[in-house]
Amino acid sequence: MHLILTSFLSKKHLSLTLAVLLLSGFGSWVLGQSSVYPVEQVSFHIPKTLYFAGEKLWFDARVVQQNQPSASQVLYAELVDRNAVSVSHVKVPLENGEAVNFLKLSDQIPSDHYLLRVYTRISPYLDLNQGVSQQFVTVINPRIPPKAPQKRFKNNPQVQKTFSKGAGIDFSLSDKVSTDVAGISIANPYLPEEQRQWSSTDLYAELEKESLLPELFGHIVKAKVPNLDSSLTYFISVHGTQSALYTDHVDETGTLAVDIGGLRHWDRLILQLESGQEMPGLEVISPVIKTKFKDGVDFPELSLEERDLEVLSGLLKASLLQAYYLEQSENDSLEVVTGFVADYTYHLDDYTRFENVETVVREYVPSVAVRTRDKKKEFRLLNEANKSIFDANPLMLVDAMPVFDSDLLSAFNPKLIQKLEVLNREFYLNDRTYPGVLSFSSYSNNFGLYPLAPSARYFDYHGLQPLIRLDKNQFTSPSKNDRFPDWRTTLYWGTGQDQVSTSGPDLPGIYVFWERITKDGVTSINRTYFEILP
Repeated sequence: MHLILTSFLSKKHLSLTLAVLLLSGFGSWVLGQSSVYPVEQVSFHIPKTLYFAGEKLWFDARVVQQNQPSASQVLYAELVDRNAVSVSHVKVPLENGEAVNFLKLSDQIPSDHYLLRVYTRISPYLDLNQGVSQQFVTVINPRIPPKAPQKRFKNNPQVQKTFSKGAGIDFSLSDKVSTDVAGISIANPYLPEEQRQWSSTDLYAELEKESLLPELFGHIVKAKVPNLDSSLTYFISVHGTQSALYTDHVDETGTLAVDIGGLRHWDRLILQLESGQEMPGLEVISPVIKTKFKDGVDFPELSLEERDLEVLSGLLKASLLQAYYLEQSENDSLEVVTGFVADYTYHLDDYTRFENVETVVREYVPSVAVRTRDKKKEFRLLNEANKSIFDANPLMLVDAMPVFDSDLLSAFNPKLIQKLEVLNREFYLNDRTYPGVLSFSSYSNNFGLYPLAPSARYFDYHGLQPLIRLDKNQFTSPSKNDRFPDWRTTLYWGTGQDQVSTSGPDLPGIYVFWERITKDGVTSINRTYFEILP
C-alpha cells in the first residue's frame, strides 16, 4: 500500500505551520521570543538496572508542560556510552504525554555501563535539566566482555531479610505521599547507587544547539545538503508495511525538514532529486541530542570476575524468558489522506501476465499511451478534464518511490507488481504540477525488485515503534505456564499502591526493594535488600 503526502514543513505551507505552532504554545520560540515558551518536563522510570544483550529495556515515561500533558507526539529513549557516543535509540509515540515502551538491546552491544536518557525533540533545548531525564544501566554481553577497568567496584549490600522461593513478599512504602514509583528487582552489584537519576548539569559540559522543531504531528526527518539551490525539488519517501512520499526544498542553510505526520512505522528512507542529479554531501541528521561529558564525570566502570559466572549464568537464562511477557502492540498509524484518488485501478492478477510494463499498459490501460522519443519509451496519459493528451511523463511511482526513467520502467518485468493505479488529470504535489500519475504497488511493498536509481540515496532509518499496552501485573505474578520456571528478575514495578506484594521467584539471589521519593523538590532513593534462598 502506498500513500502520497505533502511535507508539513514545506516552505509553501510555512505560514500554516507557524499558525499551528502558535496555537500549541511553541510559536514564541519560532518567532524568536525565547522568554515565554513552555518548558517540557520529562521523567521516566525502569523496572531494573541489570540487563543482558538481547533483552527489552522497558521504560515508563511522562512529558508535561505547565502541569498538562505535552503536545509533543514523539519520545526518544537513547543509550549513550562513556565516550558520549549514542549506541542505540528508539522513537516511541506519546499518548497524552505518556509512553510505556522498550528499547531492544542489540546483541552487538559490548558489556559496560551505559547512560539511558529520555527526552523529546525539543525538551533538551528548552531546559536541559528538566528536558532530559537519565540514569545508568548495566548491560552484559557474554560474547563481548568489558574492558579491564582501571578501578574495580562490587557492591556488597547488607541483606535485611530472607525469603524462600514461592513465599509471599510484602513491603510497605516508607512515604506514601512522596513516593513517585517503587519496584522490586534483582540487585545490581556492579552499579553504584542503582536507580539513581542524574541532573544534566552534573553530567554535560555542553549541548550542541539545533533548531527547534516540535513534533506535534509525527516524526520529523531532517537532512542537510551543500547545494543551496531552493528551486530544486527533493523527494523523500519512507517505506515499511506502508509507504509515503513527501517533497521539500532546502532552506537558506541547506536543510530539509519533513514531518512524516500520522505514518509512524517504517524502516527505510530514500532521497532523490527529480532531475536525477547526484547529491554529494547529503547527510540525514540524527534526531538524538549531541552532548559532551564534563571533565571528571565519574562514569562507572564495569568489573566482572570469574566468581560472578555462576550467578550471571542463571540471570542469562532468566533474561531469555523476558520475551514471554504479554504486550499488545497497536497499529497506531493515523489515517492519512492520500494524495490522489485513482481514476482507474488494475489488479494485474486479473489479467494475463506479460514480461514488461510497456506491454501491460498497451494491452490493458486505454487511458495511457506508450510513445517512443529519441529511441526511449515515454508514457502519455489522457487528460480526462479536457480529453486531450498530456505532453510529458506523469509522476511515476513504485510503492510510493518516484522513478524518473520511463524507458527503464517500460522494460521492467512486473511479475511482483500487484496493482496499477492511474490518475488521468493534473496532480498537484506541493508546488509541483504533474501530468497525471502512474502508481505501481508490489505484493510485499519491496518495490517489486525495481532497481534503485544510481543517484538515489538509501538509508536504514526507522520510524516510531508501535504503541504498547503492557500489564505490569505480569511482573508481580509468576507465570502460570508449567513449562517455564519462575525466573522473574523484576518482581514488582509500579505506582499508586501503599503495600507492595509479590512472591519469591525460583531464581535465587539478592534482590532490592527500591522507592523513588520526591520531597520539597529533592529526589532520593530508598533501597532495602533481601535474599531469595536456593
